Amino acid sequence: MKKDCDTFSVATGPHPEVLREIASDRIDLAIWERDLDPALVREVSGLDLDSIDDLLLVCDAGDTDMQLGTLLRDSGYPESPLLCADIAALAMRHGVLLGESRVGIRLEVVETDACRKFHADFVTVRTITTYRGPGTQWQRADDPGDQTINEMRSAAVGLFKGRLLQPEPSVLHRSPPIADSGESRLVLVIDSIGSG
Repeated sequence: MKKDCDTFSVATGPHPEVLREIASDRIDLAIWERDLDPALVREVSGLDLDSIDDLLLVCDAGDTDMQLGTLLRDSGYPESPLLCADIAALAMRHGVLLGESRVGIRLEVVETDACRKFHADFVTVRTITTYRGPGTQWQRADDPGDQTINEMRSAAVGLFKGRLLQPEPSVLHRSPPIADSGESRLVLVIDSIGSG
């Protein structure tokens, strides 16, 4: 696991255990640098992003499979069992890590410069992963001299502390600017219900 040397505000690693670091007072962002199963990559790559609707589901973290599968079909996704299983696993992981039983799941296609300014959300902790397209960008907020823009790679899972836990966060994030580029993103966001 790698930690930022100065303030230890970011933890990254190739194993999901790195996400537990978000519980530390000194960590505002934990990133699991995962690789997707090639079969899931093929499933997601085969989606026609122009023909699917955004999806929003509020449910128990450990009971997403059936509701999510139905909602995916209703939103225009073809059979996507691997995507459904991955989202359900991430929702369960989010709930367990944060000790929350209910989560909000949002799966959306982004084709514009949504959330183009660096910010921290008014939530406790937000899970973000990008299944297709460029990943979420992040930047240190606590060092005015360091304006480096970092970008999570596609498939990486980031847990970002929000303003409800960290009123003055050391890490801000945004959607990468893609307007007029012809690129689209398929992005998953998971929040604890009641977190804002």
